[in-house]
Amino acid sequence: MKFQITTDYAIRVVLYLAQHPGQVCGSREMAEKLCMTYSYMIKVTAKLKAAGFIESVQGPFGGYRLAISPFDITLYDIILAIEGKIQINRCLEDDHYCSRYNIDEQNHCPVHQSFQTLQNQMIEFLKSQRISKLSGMDT
Repeated sequence: MKFQITTDYAIRVVLYLAQHPGQVCGSREMAEKLCMTYSYMIKVTAKLKAAGFIESVQGPFGGYRLAISPFDITLYDIILAIEGKIQINRCLEDDHYCSRYNIDEQNHCPVHQSFQTLQNQMIEFLKSQRISKLSGMDT
């Protein structure tokens, strides 16, 4: 599984804002510091704003700041907002694509349960990774 570059950038933006609490950070400043183009920064901040993670401040000293506490944001939250539901294999999707899905209650493809376990563990790990912890606020 590989996350989109937009997801990587979104995580960087949220971490950057968490590391600058109480400050309004400009798009150009963040783009430069986070090594992304300004146009991509605008795309990422629009998605984060729509998801409710950040808010914009208008004016000559405007920019962005976190809209919610970094203690209340996890990596999972950001990934879910940018990419949607995490599925490591097509057989785990809700449409039951796997032809061997639920032949009976116990008879799935031999790797189905392994994939399900791996996916659940990954989601739980991502849910445990709070932005406050990753930005050094949890001590």
